[in-house]
Amino acid sequence: MAEFEPPRIDLLSKDVVADPYPTYAWLLDKHPVCEIEPGPVWAVCRFDDVQFVLDTPEIFSASAADALYNTEAPRDERPPPRLISAQDPPDHGKYQGLVNKAFLDKATKPLIPLMRDTARSLLRQFEGPTPVDFVRHFTYPFVGAIINRIVGLEDHPQDPGELREWLLLEERVSLSQDDEAFNQAFDAAVARQNRYFLNVMNERRQRPRDDLVTLLVEAEVDGSKLSDDDIFSLLRLLVSAGFVTTVHMFSHAVVLLSKRADLVAELKDAPDSIPAFVEELLRFAPSVLATVRTTTQAVELAGVEIPAGETVVPLIAAANRDPSAFSNPHRFDITRPRNGRHLSFGYGIHTCLGAALARLELRIALEALLGSYMHIVCPPDGQIARIHTLFLRGITELPVRLY
Repeated sequence: MAEFEPPRIDLLSKDVVADPYPTYAWLLDKHPVCEIEPGPVWAVCRFDDVQFVLDTPEIFSASAADALYNTEAPRDERPPPRLISAQDPPDHGKYQGLVNKAFLDKATKPLIPLMRDTARSLLRQFEGPTPVDFVRHFTYPFVGAIINRIVGLEDHPQDPGELREWLLLEERVSLSQDDEAFNQAFDAAVARQNRYFLNVMNERRQRPRDDLVTLLVEAEVDGSKLSDDDIFSLLRLLVSAGFVTTVHMFSHAVVLLSKRADLVAELKDAPDSIPAFVEELLRFAPSVLATVRTTTQAVELAGVEIPAGETVVPLIAAANRDPSAFSNPHRFDITRPRNGRHLSFGYGIHTCLGAALARLELRIALEALLGSYMHIVCPPDGQIARIHTLFLRGITELPVRLY
């Protein structure tokens, strides 16, 4: 890579979106903490520094996430504050505790039969010679079935196209969004999603059930019931995060396996290795590239002083390829020691609540895929439609042949 000054690095350039890892490697080697574009923001790359940023909310505040959702929409239609993901202690713990039990092992393991049945049913669509979009026809309906069951939305069918439109808009939110057409479409999608959630919430107020929506409409924090905005925020976070972290990981898994017939054969022969494959995939090709924080005071990282009040972007995907933390970091190795050390689900108080669920979904779906097919054919990398965002790396359409 050509030598140039860090402020000229644009993490949303076409080449970086196509493959961010050469740029990450250059930053790790030359400028592990520096100002980048789009911004101005500070990128933090090294594993230990990213872990420190994520684990020190008193210096790196998570409330910066709400700045991503600036909007001119009317008050009753704008996105509510991002509870949990955009909160610091002590408020963060109050709201996290409300939803935590829905993602414990005892709550998710009973879903395994649903996962297996759904995966096997969806995979039957791929039995013909014509490529089928894996994103639309497998990952979205598979993840949707699980999320809907956990949250309590399965008896309130939502238009798949409308849900996908909202999720795709959520994925495109960036540090600065000056596209008026995008902002209008985003606000309209959020308003529709809030109305959908409100219908479910009102039904649960009349007829409670043993599900997460009922828990939220009945819950209290500091002696007061949650407002509708609070519940909108929690439901939007759980649904969107549940899709984003898993849908794109499925696509990354399929693309990787399409290039590695040896891995397909190895995993078919030894399905007990699939969890190790999942962990290495999460390190090697995470769907979440970065998150965002704001400094509450001046702080020094890697010999660079970052002033107070600055936006900091910990590059999780770069940290996962830090050679000081992982030997041969650009090599995909399912036998890698300390396989689960990556930061793909965050770290500290903001570790993803759904991490165990995502691992389980990936394992069950891959078991079904590899149990049914031997060959996976995907388009060349240059023909794959990718999401264009600083925070996410994903695939919006993936025609796949399985046989």
